[in-house]
Amino acid sequence: MDTRDLAASYRLIEEMFINPSLRDGDAVVSWKQLVEASMPEVAQQVDRFLEADGALSSHEYVSTLELSPPCPLYLGAHMFEEPSTCSGISTSPRNAFMLELSGMYEHFGFDLGSKEMPDFLPVMLDFLALSLEGKEDSLRLRRRLIEKYLLPGLPPLAKGFEKFGSVYGLLIPAIELTATEDLQQMGDVPMWKSPDEQKGNVSLNVLSESEPVEMMNDMNMPEVRP
Repeated sequence: MDTRDLAASYRLIEEMFINPSLRDGDAVVSWKQLVEASMPEVAQQVDRFLEADGALSSHEYVSTLELSPPCPLYLGAHMFEEPSTCSGISTSPRNAFMLELSGMYEHFGFDLGSKEMPDFLPVMLDFLALSLEGKEDSLRLRRRLIEKYLLPGLPPLAKGFEKFGSVYGLLIPAIELTATEDLQQMGDVPMWKSPDEQKGNVSLNVLSESEPVEMMNDMNMPEVRP
């Protein structure tokens, strides 16, 4: 499969998580044509979403995903418990999770800016679409993001969508199908692990607070500019 097709799938799904009033209709048509030819199951799932009640409603989007959202698109919010005290924020698993994601983005030259947090689902999909081209080291890091952070965060997010009867739950299978195809395209390239993880000294699925950028810089990873 051409990397362009995978990128189109990530882009198409990412666009569905934008307020309907702001979606780029022309881009959706273009991406959808590529996905229909290369990953018809993903295209069918997106069609199911678009044909469902609420998929084109800005009110549904805002009430579910924006204003004090019952189902926020921040995967870390579904994967980790929020610290009960301010002093616990710096040592919380979610904080380490966010630091590592930020380190990954920085290593690829992906400019997150200050608009969104690194665990915002559309940001993660955007990064995966932009970072498809690369050598083995970059594939190892992308495999880590997909296997450790994207895919494990989808089931709890899906449960949240189901609990509140949100139409956006229909997009979860499309993400899973795309990410699984992405992993298959990587072949037998293993997931990147930090030195501490290789020694079995890390119990969390994230790096320690001091490691992300420094450890990844040691890998001499290629930059991918958005």
